[in-house]
Amino acid sequence: MRVTSNGTFIRNAADLEEARQRLVEWQQQVSSGRRVNAPSDDPSAAAAGIRERNQIATQDQYAEAADSATSRLSVIDSVLDDIVQRLTDARTAIQSARGSLVTPAQREAAARELESLRSSLVSAFNTSFRGTYPFAGSAGTTPPYTQAPSGAVTANAINQTPVVLDIDRNTTVQITYSAEEIARGSDAEDLFQHLDRAITAVRAGNDADMHAASEGLQAVFNRSTAAQSLVGASMRAVEVQQGRVDALRRASEARIGDLEGADLAEAISGMTQAETAYRAALGAVSTTGRVSLMDYLR
Repeated sequence: MRVTSNGTFIRNAADLEEARQRLVEWQQQVSSGRRVNAPSDDPSAAAAGIRERNQIATQDQYAEAADSATSRLSVIDSVLDDIVQRLTDARTAIQSARGSLVTPAQREAAARELESLRSSLVSAFNTSFRGTYPFAGSAGTTPPYTQAPSGAVTANAINQTPVVLDIDRNTTVQITYSAEEIARGSDAEDLFQHLDRAITAVRAGNDADMHAASEGLQAVFNRSTAAQSLVGASMRAVEVQQGRVDALRRASEARIGDLEGADLAEAISGMTQAETAYRAALGAVSTTGRVSLMDYLR
């Protein structure tokens, strides 16, 4: 059976296109370093790669949450350091005003120092971070305390339930604290009532009330250091989680590389062979194009 030149040309042209496509695929692997550049290249590997990328996206969300938690906890830890120091200074000021040998001028100086420390403690508990108040529980944009020009301090009526943040599927950390839980706890009087009593007692030289106020401040001090311990434990938990998330992310990236990455030696060899095949197909098409009428009649 005689094969027409047109049929031969069409077949050779199809072979040429197939050879060109194989060459392009190998070239793409060599240039990109990837074996899977489209789902059709390897549907199974592409699907597994999508799952790994979803895992990476989830881990990135947890990493972002952990970074946010670290920033907030660092602020809280710093503020608690300041509060603990101010409470120590307040108890020292009270102690300096006790005894019969202390002069009225010395007691007045101690009272003024206590007033200054009271304002400093209000400012500490009212610290804001990125528009929210870390010691206002879940109140968000409302500070825990208000101080009048006279110096009197009142607690704002807010929801001081602490806020927790997920840093993993099974791990949460507390990122806000309750000022009232620290300043009052289960006591009948809060920090600022203790300070008011201390200021009045210092000016009056009332040793008994100074002692009672100092004991009240000691209880606040104890709750503050207990909160510091919780913050420290949370910061350590976040640090451990950040390391774990980083390891999981790197493992997913490695699996994606195994699934989709090209074997460069194999890709270069394949590209060389495909280029040879492509040139051969080009030659075949070129030869077909030169067939004469006499060639056809033979």
